[in-house]
Amino acid sequence: MKRTAKGWKSDFPIQEEVEDFSGKQRSFVIRCHEGPLGYTVRASEVGKSDLGYEFSAYSETSPYSALGRVRDKMRRGLATRHVTASPGERHMLHDTLRGRIASDGQGHPLLIVDGIPLTIEDIESFFSTHEGWDFELRIVVALE
Repeated sequence: MKRTAKGWKSDFPIQEEVEDFSGKQRSFVIRCHEGPLGYTVRASEVGKSDLGYEFSAYSETSPYSALGRVRDKMRRGLATRHVTASPGERHMLHDTLRGRIASDGQGHPLLIVDGIPLTIEDIESFFSTHEGWDFELRIVVALE
């Protein structure tokens, strides 16, 4: 069956499972939005109230191109664990954190890393164990 950009709406939303770094299956709902300049596809982890994994991709020409990109981002993003899984005081597992900036709903920022909401205090404890080191902070558009 050949898909066309005109009939894409009947293909979304999509429910999909992707395996994470520990072998756990994580469920996502994938939605597509058509804007004036192209298509944005966003995959949100089910049951996490915007505090779990979220991936997005953009294509100027096709929702299916954006879908392929978001699926690739999901596989790559779920393949690496950045922080310890044990509750309580978490620790960085290597020298990189990758995630998404969110809010706790009361105006305070959260960083979603490995599908786990981290507070500024959590991040502060990461930094205290790296005192004297250099760092690089880079914020990128989610649609990259």
